[in-house]
Amino acid sequence: MGARIRARRQELGLTQAELARRVGISHSYLNLIERNKRGIAGKLMLRVAEALGVDREALDGAAERRLFDALAEIAADPRHAALAMPQEQAGELVGRFPGWAEAMARLARSERGLAALTQALNDRLTHDPFLGEAVHRMLTHTAALRAAAEILRDVGDLGAEDRARFTEIVADESTALSEVGTALAGYFDRAHDTTAGVQRPSLGPVEAVDALFEARANHFAEIETARDTPAAETAVAAIVDRAPWVETADAAAFARRRLQRYAADAAAAPLAALAPTAEVERYDVERIAERLGIAVDVAFRRLACLPPAPGRPRFGYLETNAAGVATEVRSIPNFAVPRHGAACPLWINHRAAVRPGETLAQIAAFPTGLSFLFVARTRPGRPAGYGSLAQPVTDMLVLDAQAASATVYGAAALDTAPVGQSCGICPRTACTHRAVPAVG
Repeated sequence: MGARIRARRQELGLTQAELARRVGISHSYLNLIERNKRGIAGKLMLRVAEALGVDREALDGAAERRLFDALAEIAADPRHAALAMPQEQAGELVGRFPGWAEAMARLARSERGLAALTQALNDRLTHDPFLGEAVHRMLTHTAALRAAAEILRDVGDLGAEDRARFTEIVADESTALSEVGTALAGYFDRAHDTTAGVQRPSLGPVEAVDALFEARANHFAEIETARDTPAAETAVAAIVDRAPWVETADAAAFARRRLQRYAADAAAAPLAALAPTAEVERYDVERIAERLGIAVDVAFRRLACLPPAPGRPRFGYLETNAAGVATEVRSIPNFAVPRHGAACPLWINHRAAVRPGETLAQIAAFPTGLSFLFVARTRPGRPAGYGSLAQPVTDMLVLDAQAASATVYGAAALDTAPVGQSCGICPRTACTHRAVPAVG
């Protein structure tokens, strides 16, 4: 963001001192902002945007944040450790050369997709029973075909009846061998189709849906106002069809599932009842769930769907499974969840996972200088069927720490916990919980 502010300031011919005077901050503080050494949000961001003659979104762009996160993950790849790529330089690249940054991110996505495809095909070649059987059949038919052909070639005094019989064997085995080859070709075509899109330099299904929710600030008014289930389904279909990021069948299917869940939550807790209840209860998820007669996890997700309003905090939402993997994300500005690695083990959702049914909260202070309020609670997941285990699922709300006082959780005496995004890109070298060395 600092690079975008500097570029726009220079485009207008303003000095740092003049811009600092216009927005009411010191020259030195603006210098830190432009060097990405200090965060910027809230009213200060609005004043800077107004002074530069741009919309706030031009400075706080969701696409740029995703691009920065993608570059940070590239830098965290152990294969690039010797290149020493500091994380702040990724922000500089995004701000000054967005085209080059996007090209690098696309190449990395393509490489990741090819690696996934290679691994999938390798697993199939190694473990798939169909391939083992097909290879066995191919060898069997090839051996029979070779034996019959050698007899026809080498036995000169073969009778007419025997010659006809061996000729028929050659024909039958050739047909069977051809059928096995056709089946194998079809199998590998289907195997490739199941990973369709991974080689495309576009967003994958998860990233595409994240972009869709970010662009809408996690709120879909057309679903909220749907009168019944058919109307909600129509709204979902229209949203998916119009979304520019949803380019593949896999992404469309994933978007429909995520939006259908949104619609079910909206039907259970309509906005007209949710918004005033949430305000009265100071965004206490358990009290909201009790008053509206909904599950607590629905209350978690619905708070992240509230539209902007004066005095109302903006909530993000993170759902993680028993392995700590993010299964649903509704992000907010300046907060990013690692998609290709584990999140910081100091986040409160990991502690909540071992204390199911209890709501925990923390102020999470990131190395960037930004702080967020995390509120997490773990629930039992639904078993897949008889005899299967119910895997726990953790819901977590995320909001800017500056807005924490508007909630019941901000009134509590919460400790501030130094955290990171993930170990590979965290600069806290002295952290005793680090799982892997920092890169860059």
